Amino acid sequence: MRPLAILALMLCAAAPARAAGPAGASDPSIVIGFVATRSGGGAVAGLDGVDGFTLALRQLGGRFSNQEVRVVAVDDKGSPDIARKQAARLIQSERLDMIVTAVSMPSLAAMQPVLAQSRLFVLNLEMPPPAVAGAECNANMFTLAPPLDAAHVLLGQHLNTDGIRKLVVVAPEAGMADLAVAALKSSFPFDVTVLHAKRGAATFDRELRRIGEIRPDAVYSLLVGGMGGAFIRAYDAAGGKEMAPLYVSSDAVARPLLPAMGDAALDVRAVANWTPDLDSPGNKRLVGDFDGEFGRPASERAARGFDAALLLDAAVKANNGKTHDSEAMRAALRRAEFPSVRGLFHFNHNHQPIMPYHLIKVGRDAKGRLTHETMATLSREWRDPHTASCGLHWPEEYVPVAPKPTKKN
Repeated sequence: MRPLAILALMLCAAAPARAAGPAGASDPSIVIGFVATRSGGGAVAGLDGVDGFTLALRQLGGRFSNQEVRVVAVDDKGSPDIARKQAARLIQSERLDMIVTAVSMPSLAAMQPVLAQSRLFVLNLEMPPPAVAGAECNANMFTLAPPLDAAHVLLGQHLNTDGIRKLVVVAPEAGMADLAVAALKSSFPFDVTVLHAKRGAATFDRELRRIGEIRPDAVYSLLVGGMGGAFIRAYDAAGGKEMAPLYVSSDAVARPLLPAMGDAALDVRAVANWTPDLDSPGNKRLVGDFDGEFGRPASERAARGFDAALLLDAAVKANNGKTHDSEAMRAALRRAEFPSVRGLFHFNHNHQPIMPYHLIKVGRDAKGRLTHETMATLSREWRDPHTASCGLHWPEEYVPVAPKPTKKN
């Protein structure tokens, strides 16, 4: 049975909206809205996030603490306009306790006003707009994905330490490429040449010719999707790996995409915060069960979805199943006391994650399948630099307000 069909049967069966009132009062279920890209551009990432969440919830017996969980999933189809409409419709039609999002940065930006107005807690599984980590941080939004600059800053530090002094960056013409290059240069103060590939390019003769002329110590591709895979194949076919190692965005070598690249992907390197060989609680179970359940290997996106369910379970348990006490729930989410499959995990004051990052490369597993291997840990607790711009202030510990004594007549 297809993963979407499984999700629909087990978690998203049509049901009437809950009556207004606190969770656990008249209806024991917790209702989670899940906005994800499950078709169109970005569907591979969105599906992995949904399926990772689904798997963890199933392992928890379909419950957070002692409360049954019902998930209502909607598809933004890779469109910011559809994302905004779907989020508004979901909030209006369902009595939600919280929302999980697994959509692109533009889609999340389009949904933000609707999400903020709802005052629901939001667990975001994808990279947020940069301002969300700074001046536009939100007390109700928690991000489980790495911020924009993390991988680029850490890669720059690694290249510096590794003796790289001349680097070529292959970047798309549009998008967040300028911010990525700026983050890289903040930690790599040496020779950087940026080559911009035309949107939708399938061949890269011009870029490969320039790389051959420059003869860099390393090449860093910011291309993702079809362009990312095409560049990896072209670089390998041109013998580029014999001249300089190829580093790419982790999205370009997401595990579900590797079979289409074949041997061209071998030894390609990236910075990631999850790999299948991590020795963290529950990671082996995630890897084995995800493959068995969905017929494809687990990925970094699947690990984020899995972590999201574990985090919600821990937060609900900490509050004895009471999701309506928003201050207590916020405090429990901030503490993030759950066994993350990505290792040590905390939230910074801007609700962005503090977690390890690793240098990985593409290799083969025991079955001969292309996979990720950990080469080195680049940081155990990397903190993004935008916290100072965020106005959120945490109390040391949330103490529930004692109810006022009832006056006797």
